[in-house]
Amino acid sequence: MLKNIYTNSLLIISIILFVISCSKGEPVVVHEHEVFTRVVLEVKKDGEINYTKYTFEVEGHDDHGHDDHGDDDHGDDDHGDEHAEVELNTDSTYHVGIFFYNDSDPDNIEDITLEVIEEADAHQVFYEMTEIPGFSIAAAPDDTKDSNGNPLFLKTTWTTTSETSGDVKAYLIHEPTSKTGSARADFGGATDAEIEFEVHIE
Repeated sequence: MLKNIYTNSLLIISIILFVISCSKGEPVVVHEHEVFTRVVLEVKKDGEINYTKYTFEVEGHDDHGHDDHGDDDHGDDDHGDEHAEVELNTDSTYHVGIFFYNDSDPDNIEDITLEVIEEADAHQVFYEMTEIPGFSIAAAPDDTKDSNGNPLFLKTTWTTTSETSGDVKAYLIHEPTSKTGSARADFGGATDAEIEFEVHIE
């Protein structure tokens, strides 16, 4: 009887020591998920100086319209119409940048684009659209690339030919399982931010 009690006591003590030793092991690394409240598209026609800025609210807010600007202050908080329609000309090339912000605190607006660039391997921007004849999006030559040489699509070149229109969704994907695909599902990972707009070419 005493032998059984002694054996059980040793077993309990062993379990307790094992649990304590495990709790003192390597700390669990938790990804601090950034808050994305605003996405900005800056669209500049090739050969022109001024760009058009389209601002979108994310996280359940409606997207907004655009403003014309000649400066490079990416942090302006300008909103317009509830549905963004990106107006483009036929037979043209456009240089487009996409920027991500957290403006939860108006006195301390965070440009999260910088973090996306620093963590290039863990991010990917993807433009998903229905077939839009006469319109294409490609990575710009000066786009940020990850350690494998994959472009992030933070800077893109939009090319137009004929009159057309169609809907486009832009995603910022966190830790994608693939960096190529023709649909959002092909990339896996989690969606950090998502916006939608209509491209109108005439």
